[in-house]
Amino acid sequence: MKTVAVVENDDAARHSCAVLLQSGGYRVATYAGGEQFLAEIGSFSPVCVLLETRLPELDGLEVLERLHAAGGHPPVILMTRVPKLPAMARVRELGAMLLLEKPIEDACLFSAIRMAAGMHWRAART
Repeated sequence: MKTVAVVENDDAARHSCAVLLQSGGYRVATYAGGEQFLAEIGSFSPVCVLLETRLPELDGLEVLERLHAAGGHPPVILMTRVPKLPAMARVRELGAMLLLEKPIEDACLFSAIRMAAGMHWRAART
């Protein structure tokens, strides 16, 4: 079963996202913050990471920077309520696959995850 990592500090949003993804057949690993996620990312290989841009302590862009520095990270889909991030050029440079504006439609989220899983699968084969 494919695992999706969800890094979201809002408890209700994190829970509803997990329930939605589980109903779609995914295993879900949830994290309330970037530090917790980064501490555990080495222990499993998610097909993608759903990453909130506004997190306490270590924000989503800092998490993305650390993943990029480590190399070989899974596809990252950023989630935000701020559609025009001032650091969009940096986000692209760090390899974020997509930036989705909240609220995210279910079909759009599943489509993005399928695309990310395909990228993950192709990268694993090379």
